[in-house]
Amino acid sequence: MSLEVRFRDIDALRHVNNASFFTYLEEARIHYFIDLLHAEAFERLPLILAAVQIDFRSPILFGQVVDIGTRVDWIGTTSISMSHRMTASPDDRLVAEADTVLVCYDYQANQPTPVPEAWRSAFAAWEGRDLVRPAEVKP
Repeated sequence: MSLEVRFRDIDALRHVNNASFFTYLEEARIHYFIDLLHAEAFERLPLILAAVQIDFRSPILFGQVVDIGTRVDWIGTTSISMSHRMTASPDDRLVAEADTVLVCYDYQANQPTPVPEAWRSAFAAWEGRDLVRPAEVKP
């Protein structure tokens, strides 16, 4: 997905403020889910963001276009791990890498809920691989 940097994304140092990176990632996640699940509206998807980690690599400037590659890395019982790679025009330089974890959530019951099988199938088909959560490595 591509986004054009808006003036409001710029801070006093004349580059994209770090908070805007989170918004860019959110846009990419939303489009990924809507496109793959053919959802009419993201707000109907029972998800909550549980974790996000960003490594900033290079500044983004006003007028540049940011491309965000998004993929599902693994799917657990109730969680979905995604990774994101952000590059900026005109030289396609790496500007950030990020990992996010979303949890399927029942807002009425106020608790996590299993990832639907239809979602698992759609993501695995799109990614072209098994998305089983890897076993945690214990020290």
